[in-house]
Amino acid sequence: MNLKVFLMVLFLVFTPSLLNANDNKLSIGSKFDQTLAFDEFDDLIKDAFQLYSQRKFDEALVKCGRAIELRPADFRPYYITGAVHMAQWKMKEASEAFAKAISLNPKEKTLYVNKSRADRNRNAREDAVAAARDAIKLDPSYAESYMALADALSIGAKDYTEIIEAYRTAVKLKPSHLNAHKELGRFLSYAKDTKGAEEAFRTVMDLDPEKMFGRFELGRLLVAQGRLKEARDIWNGRKTDKDNTFPNFITLLERAEKKKVAEENLAKSPNDPECLLQMGLITMDGESWVVDGRQEKAIIYFRKALEIKPDFDKAQYAICQAYVQIADTFKSRNKEADEEIAKLRGMNAKLADEIVEYKKNYSGGLKTGPPPPIDK
Repeated sequence: MNLKVFLMVLFLVFTPSLLNANDNKLSIGSKFDQTLAFDEFDDLIKDAFQLYSQRKFDEALVKCGRAIELRPADFRPYYITGAVHMAQWKMKEASEAFAKAISLNPKEKTLYVNKSRADRNRNAREDAVAAARDAIKLDPSYAESYMALADALSIGAKDYTEIIEAYRTAVKLKPSHLNAHKELGRFLSYAKDTKGAEEAFRTVMDLDPEKMFGRFELGRLLVAQGRLKEARDIWNGRKTDKDNTFPNFITLLERAEKKKVAEENLAKSPNDPECLLQMGLITMDGESWVVDGRQEKAIIYFRKALEIKPDFDKAQYAICQAYVQIADTFKSRNKEADEEIAKLRGMNAKLADEIVEYKKNYSGGLKTGPPPPIDK
């Protein structure tokens, strides 16, 4: 389970007013029986929440089921049930539980927000958007509703205008909302508004006492702009290396710095085989799951190095690496890979054996399959 989602649910779903809500419609025979029922129901709600907090999800659901039997018109057991299913990543069941809670307490905005998040996580865009908009209708001043709306609108988005507007509203309503600032910066970046994105990231860094929120996002933005010295300063000012976005900021920064050095060296010595090799290697460097044609570009540098130095076995080895990576995704290119390995064997048998082993173990490229069902 995604810990970030778990904490988000825990933060959003439960408030004392909801856990302690009273249902005046309950009708039980005697006043004594009514008191006992209230006590048992309240204990079940508290126990269910405690078990949920301890990640004892099955036990929490049992408590919710018993609470529903006692008071089927109370929304709280369904509310906790929805949170449990979200933590289990059972988003369809979570959405249904929140929908039932909404039917019992249609004036509670957080129910709609959580339903929106469950629907968003099961890729049900229209349902997620509708739930977020319902929350906004109930309370136009609630920042979390706009956060949920922006998140829902992001599914398959090509135009980021509405998303950015929703995040801007969330920031306006709650200027201290760190995630709102960070997500605003992220989508401004997607929309090519680099100035606005940088401002948003710097704002959230200033708001965060640890100065970490938005730091690595800002760093990535600076790397993309070629502002490597500033990006290095951002990295050096960190308080932790933890980065949950891949590729990590430091990976992108070091790659960009190496490329800059390789470009400068090649500019000084355009016919130096070693400089050509290094330029090719940094061109080929990237995430194994990304298919972007970088290997083909790198091969140009390797072949030029071989033209200048025909016995340059390191360049031939690099060509073999490039074709192995290409053939991992495009199986029809295996013949070319084998031909290049044969050339390497004629130059250096030991390196050829290494590349054969590399080919056996390499796994990367884009692995495609059928799209996941909407409920996943």
